[in-house]
Amino acid sequence: MTLLNALNEDDMAIVNNSLETVTFSTGTCIMEQGGEGNGCYFIDEGTVRVEYDTGELDTDVVLNYLEPGMVMGDFSLIDHEPRSASLYAHTDVTARWLSLEKFETLLANHPKIGTQLLKTFSANLIQIVRQANKQLADFISMEVSTPFVDSMIENAHAAQTTFQDWPEDKVDALLNDMVDAIVTHADELAADTVEESGLGVMADKVAKIRFASQGVYDVLAGKPAYGMIQYNQADRIEEIASPMGVIMGIIPLTNPVPTMIFKALICLKSRNALIMSCHRKAMIVGNKTGEILQDVLKKHHAPVHLIQWIRERSSRKLTNMFMRHPDMSFILATGGPSIVRAAYSSGTPAIGVGAGNAPVYIAQDADIEKTAEMNISSKSFDNGVICGSENNLVVDASVHDAFLTALKKHGARILNQDEMELLLEEMYDSDMHRFNAFMVGHSAQAIAEKAGIAVDDTMRLLILPLENEQYTGPFGHEKLAPVLSLFTVKNEEEAFKLCKDILTQEGSGHTAIIHTHDQDLAKRYAALMPASRILTNVGGSLGCIGGGNGLLPSLTLGCGTLGGTSTTDNVTYKNLLNVKRLAFAL
Repeated sequence: MTLLNALNEDDMAIVNNSLETVTFSTGTCIMEQGGEGNGCYFIDEGTVRVEYDTGELDTDVVLNYLEPGMVMGDFSLIDHEPRSASLYAHTDVTARWLSLEKFETLLANHPKIGTQLLKTFSANLIQIVRQANKQLADFISMEVSTPFVDSMIENAHAAQTTFQDWPEDKVDALLNDMVDAIVTHADELAADTVEESGLGVMADKVAKIRFASQGVYDVLAGKPAYGMIQYNQADRIEEIASPMGVIMGIIPLTNPVPTMIFKALICLKSRNALIMSCHRKAMIVGNKTGEILQDVLKKHHAPVHLIQWIRERSSRKLTNMFMRHPDMSFILATGGPSIVRAAYSSGTPAIGVGAGNAPVYIAQDADIEKTAEMNISSKSFDNGVICGSENNLVVDASVHDAFLTALKKHGARILNQDEMELLLEEMYDSDMHRFNAFMVGHSAQAIAEKAGIAVDDTMRLLILPLENEQYTGPFGHEKLAPVLSLFTVKNEEEAFKLCKDILTQEGSGHTAIIHTHDQDLAKRYAALMPASRILTNVGGSLGCIGGGNGLLPSLTLGCGTLGGTSTTDNVTYKNLLNVKRLAFAL
C-alpha cells in the first residue's frame, strides 16, 4: 500500500495535478547528501539505494533500499533541512515529484489533503525510525551468521582441507594458469573496471593487472610454502609451515581486479581458501574476475570453493558476519579506514592497510629533469588512485625554479592563487572536511574543467604551490587524484621536519619518498620518517607496491603500529602461514 492510497479519488486527483512524473536511469544520483530539501518523490517503479557518505572512497555504507510505493526525500518537506543521505537509482526508476512549493500550496489551499499527506509522511518517518532502531539493535547484538554465510565458509573449509596437501609444483602450475587467464583478459577487465567504477585510466589498469598477476607470481613460484620450509643447522631449528584456513579478502574500489588476483595467488600459494567481498561499484567486474579464476580451478580439478566471493547485493552487515564468523581464520582488509577498523575489531586476526599521504623530498642534488618527469608520470598513473603515490612535493629552494620549469615542460600545470581557490570551492566540502568524490580517480583535465580552470591538451598534473604552514589545510592531506601540493624548504633540517609533520598528520606508517644521489642523506631521511617504505629515486605509485625496486610485489601494504596496523610488510603469502618451529637440544 502506498502513502497516497490513504487519499480518496477526488483528493488524489487534486494531488496528481501537483505531481510530475520523472524517470532515472540506473546509477543516477537522484538526491545528493547535503543538497537542498526542495521536495520528495513517490516511487512507482524500480529500486532506489540510500547511501550515507562517510568521505571514504572504499567504505560502502548502504542504509536501505526503497521499493515501489515508498517515498524518498520527505524528511526535508517537514524540517526543511539539507538532505541527510544520497539516493541512487539502483535500477531504472520511475517516480512522481512533489516540490516543496507545490506541497506548501496544497497545505494552504487544501488543508485537509495537506494534513493527510503530513500524517502519511509522519507515519513513514516513524516506520523508518523503527527500522533504524532495529538495525542498531541488530548491529549491537550482531548476528553471528546466516545459512548463506555458514554455507560459504563450510564449503571453503572443505575445499582447503582437500587442497592443502597439493605438492608445490602442482600448486605453482595452477597459479601460473590463473595468471595467464587474467593477463589474457586484462584489457577487457580494465575497460570494465573503468566503465563500472568511473575511476582511473584503462591502460594503467592493464599495467596494474599484469603486475599483480605476473609480477606477484614470479616472486612466489618455486618457493616452499607447506611442510618443512627451512632448517637452521647452527641452531638446530626446523620451520614447518601450515595454512591458516579460510581467509576473508576485502577488495577496494580503486584496484578491484589487481587485488582479487593478488589475494588469490598468495592465499592459494599458502594453501588457504579465499572468500572475497568486493565494493558494490566493482561488483560486475568482480564477478567476471571470480568466474575466470574458478574456471582455472575446474580445469586443474581443484576444489572450486577455494575461491568464492559475495556475488550479489553486499552490505556492511553481511561483510561483518563473514569477518566475525568463528570459523573465519584471518582477514586481509584492503580498503578505507572504517573497514580496516571493523576488521581489527571483529575478533578475527587481521592485516589491514592505512591511508597514504607520501611526502616527496626533492634534494638539491636531485636529477631535476628526470625527477620532474618521474613525479608527473607516477602521480598521473591511473589518475592517482594508488595510496602510496606522491601527495606532497617538498623542494629544496636552491632547485625550486628549475624544478618548476621541468614540471611545466612535462605536462604539469602550476596553479595560481585564484585557480587554487576555484579548485577548493568546487572540490572541497568544508562541512565534511574532505574533497568530494569527483576529484578521486579523474584526470587533471576533468578536474580543472569542473573547477572552471583553463584546460589544455598537455595537462597531466595540477601543482598547488603552498606556504609551509598550509600543510595542515585541505591540500596537505591525501589526494587520490593527479593533484600535488608543493612546498619549498631552505635546507635539509626544514625538509625533514616538514615531511615528518605531513606524515604525522596523515599517512603515518605508509610511504615517504626522496630524490637524491647522496646515500647518507637517504639513510638519514629514512631514519626519521614515520613510514614503512622509504623510496629513493623511484615513483611512488608503482614503487610502493614493488615496481622498479626490490620490495615484494604486493597490493596490500602494511603500515605498522605507526598507521594502526599489525605489520610494516608488503604483504605476501608468508603472512598467511602458521609457522611451527621444531627445536632440538643444542
